[in-house]
Amino acid sequence: MPITVHAYSELNDENLRSQLSRLYETSPEFGDGDDAVQQLETAMQQGSLIYTAEFNQKIIGAVWVSGQDDTRLVHYVVVHPSNRGRGVAERLIEGVCDTEEQKGVKHFKPGCGAIHRCLSHLGKI
Repeated sequence: MPITVHAYSELNDENLRSQLSRLYETSPEFGDGDDAVQQLETAMQQGSLIYTAEFNQKIIGAVWVSGQDDTRLVHYVVVHPSNRGRGVAERLIEGVCDTEEQKGVKHFKPGCGAIHRCLSHLGKI
């Protein structure tokens, strides 16, 4: 399954907001998808980014990236239930690392066990 990784610093597009809300609806870390999007918008005002994994122009995975200087916290990863077990999260995290390293980032901190496994497997921890 070929995916593309995209970074967003704001949620201007209603389609993007809607897709992220539906995706984070499946995440146990938030009350619901709208709660996740509201928290994400607040985090984005403080410099956080959202990276998405997209297939056929649909968002099938997402992860938040926060931090300054040469360290990033990678957290709140979610993959759509019908795409789990296909390596989407690891390819998304790999895309995040590649993009952030081009910006001079040297260290990645995982926000959960799943992200720790991905970063470890990629040799980023």
